[in-house]
Amino acid sequence: MDDKGWEQHIAPVRSAGAAEAVARRLNELIGARILVGGDRFPPEKALAEMFGVAVMTVRHATAVLREDGLIETRRGHRAGTYVVPDVLGRIRELTALHPYTRTDIEELTAWRIAVSGEASARAARRASEASLAGLRELEAATVEAVADAEASRTLDAGLHLYIAELSGSQRLLEAEQGIQDELTRLLADHPGGVESRRMPDQQHRALVAAIEDGDPAKARERFTIHAEATADLFLPFVQ
Repeated sequence: MDDKGWEQHIAPVRSAGAAEAVARRLNELIGARILVGGDRFPPEKALAEMFGVAVMTVRHATAVLREDGLIETRRGHRAGTYVVPDVLGRIRELTALHPYTRTDIEELTAWRIAVSGEASARAARRASEASLAGLRELEAATVEAVADAEASRTLDAGLHLYIAELSGSQRLLEAEQGIQDELTRLLADHPGGVESRRMPDQQHRALVAAIEDGDPAKARERFTIHAEATADLFLPFVQ
């Protein structure tokens, strides 16, 4: 089984609507780029234990993802259930069926500012030098990967998830996973491509610098600028 730190991303679900809840959570892990193309799921029994549900519930949940074309089951050598290799392409196709509206983007931006802005402020208060070193490495990696849309999306999501982790709040981290899932769907058909990703407000240097300086207000401000700049890329293209 591939080591993706499954346990830290999964908690038991309630029995009512359990299959839908499991499917939604697995879908979110894919959208948040915690799981990427080619990653293998744990066996059904292991997943059922993580979620605190019956194996049949997991089976129903994965059937939903399989029907959506997000995962596939392989037989023979290295048999198992995997995220499909071109999962971003499939997400793009699914998103095209229900495209984002202006209201969707405005609400997502408000959600980001509330959750990720607070996570950035808390990270500025709490981050240790060791964790700041990790943050700097992630920021540098996002710059290096800017020309590769898939790698850039994965690293961008990872950086914001890491900031949420540095906030010390499990609820903020879980909310950030939902945000990154939505962003992957929104960014699946990025209107500006590489040049937009290279714009200063789409980069993270100013945000990381504010966190390094231990300035919560500045970190919140820099994140707000970052989130609003992302929205500005899309609003001219939607109804």
